[in-house]
Amino acid sequence: MVILMNANESFERGRQEMESGRLEKAIEAFDQATSLAPSSFDGWWALASACNLFGTQLEGEGDYARANMYKVKAAYSFDRATRADPNESRVEKAKAYAETIRSAQKHKKERGYF
Repeated sequence: MVILMNANESFERGRQEMESGRLEKAIEAFDQATSLAPSSFDGWWALASACNLFGTQLEGEGDYARANMYKVKAAYSFDRATRADPNESRVEKAKAYAETIRSAQKHKKERGYF
């Protein structure tokens, strides 16, 4: 059975999954929300945040290659948020977060973590 949700329902499901610590499920829900509402700054911000947290969790477990995939997705999603609504008050923060993530991942790659 396929359950179709609208963007707001998907976003809310992602928020609930994130609050419950189910980051992979949250990422799936936020992915769906951003697919349904690509101009939602909040959707992209939430997706970026969930990916960044999950990447950090994976790094803590020593899975640097998989963590890198989520960190890259986090940076992309922060960038995408800035294009979704360039007038949003958090645009500069999103740009800074994306750059910080990219810089950290570059250093980890240089050190041979992945």
